[in-house]
Amino acid sequence: MAHGSRRKRVKQEIYALLDAPTPEKLRTWLGTGYRLAQAEDDRVAVTRILADPTIGAALHAAAEDVIDGTPEELRYFLETGQYEVDK
Repeated sequence: MAHGSRRKRVKQEIYALLDAPTPEKLRTWLGTGYRLAQAEDDRVAVTRILADPTIGAALHAAAEDVIDGTPEELRYFLETGQYEVDK
């Protein structure tokens, strides 16, 4: 069961940067903006997992545990953690 992020927020911010590309704006976004946009997309992906009525109790509990986590915790869960849980 692959539940990936659709990267909607990341794409929106990239398109906005293309409208006014300055080195300073790009550096700022790459330094902090990307991480925050990716975290928002990841949180949406975890929410989708929680909304899936076919998932097992262990995966549901793991998703609930990480939903309010750090950007790094969310990314780890989506890339690796969800596949380590006994479904």
